[in-house]
Amino acid sequence: MIKLEIKYGNDQTDIRFPCTEKALQEALAEIDAEQVRPLEWYVTEVVFPEELAFLEDRFVNLDEVNYLGKRMDSFFGDEEYQFYEAMKLEGFDTLPDLINLSFNLNRYPLIRDIGDMGKIGREYLLTVNGCIPAHDEDDPKYAQLGRELIQSGNGIFTEHGMLFVDENTPFQRSYDGQTFPAYLYDPGVLCVAKAEYGGKTEYNHCNKFE
Repeated sequence: MIKLEIKYGNDQTDIRFPCTEKALQEALAEIDAEQVRPLEWYVTEVVFPEELAFLEDRFVNLDEVNYLGKRMDSFFGDEEYQFYEAMKLEGFDTLPDLINLSFNLNRYPLIRDIGDMGKIGREYLLTVNGCIPAHDEDDPKYAQLGRELIQSGNGIFTEHGMLFVDENTPFQRSYDGQTFPAYLYDPGVLCVAKAEYGGKTEYNHCNKFE
């Protein structure tokens, strides 16, 4: 969840993201700005999360904020901690970078408990590969990998655990700053239409009628 205080003229309003298009328009109507385009607004305060405070005192694209909010709202387990620690490590401070980071968390394994070598190895591979066999947790290869990771000196101590960067996993830039990657967030979506033009691909969601 992201909550911003935005300003238009002499008026301000709070908006929570992610939100529906209807909710966004209603919030903008409170400051008589529902017809203003493009959706780039001045942020006077990041109410939460505090990790995104660098968005204050600058103009941001609300469509990008909303898309990022959807991505963050779908984080599972320790992914939010991964996201913030990787963000700080890479020095990302733009919405396109953050959107792309949300699709690349498998590049940044975050090990919360470094007391068990086998667990370190398993969690590392689970993050990078997305899955591991469920029946071989006692396989010594995991403990061996865990020891190699710790001894490598590549781990970065953070307040949420030890962060690694898997150099064999390339950083994919799915968002080019113009068209959002396909991402199904709303359970009310009936179908997704794909449109291609000028070398770009755009996805439009068709929702159920309310």
